[in-house]
Amino acid sequence: MKVEDKILVGEIRNRNRKVFEALFYEYYPHLTRYAEGFLFDKQACEDIVQNLFIHFWEKTHQIDIQLSLKSYFYQSVKNRCLNHLRDIQVQDKHKILYLEALLNEDDSPGWVDLEVLKKVQEAIAQLPPQMAELFKQKYLFGRKLQEIAEINHISENTVKTQLRRAKEKMRKILLENPTMRVLLFFSFFL
Repeated sequence: MKVEDKILVGEIRNRNRKVFEALFYEYYPHLTRYAEGFLFDKQACEDIVQNLFIHFWEKTHQIDIQLSLKSYFYQSVKNRCLNHLRDIQVQDKHKILYLEALLNEDDSPGWVDLEVLKKVQEAIAQLPPQMAELFKQKYLFGRKLQEIAEINHISENTVKTQLRRAKEKMRKILLENPTMRVLLFFSFFL
């Protein structure tokens, strides 16, 4: 570790708030932009970077920095972003399974309100046509990304991007309706 970094870490271990604040203001915007390259969610990125700095302040005596503060911060943000993606993927899979069940029901069971089913179908209809088609192929027909890419003559990255955007739009559309917000909230915890 560089001499300057050793001095900075020493000051933070001695609880020098001014040094900590200077580090925070120097790195925060860069680390947030770096995190956005992984998550595409500004609020989540800001939370991740803020939590990193809180952890750094609280656990500075336990942290072993090998190369430099800069490499430590960037590697920590990357790891936290990857953990976040892993966590939301699990959460999104449960939400998508519920959504699939709603969309695939011909005879809606008693616990599914026909109005809810209608709202979900309307939300899909509000997506741009190609995005809606990719969404249906993935979540209604259960196709793999590679298969969707081949069928539509586009790259897998394009499919991933379109599906991510579709999920964001669906979430916004569905959560605009207060009834849907309550139903979706409670159904995801069953």
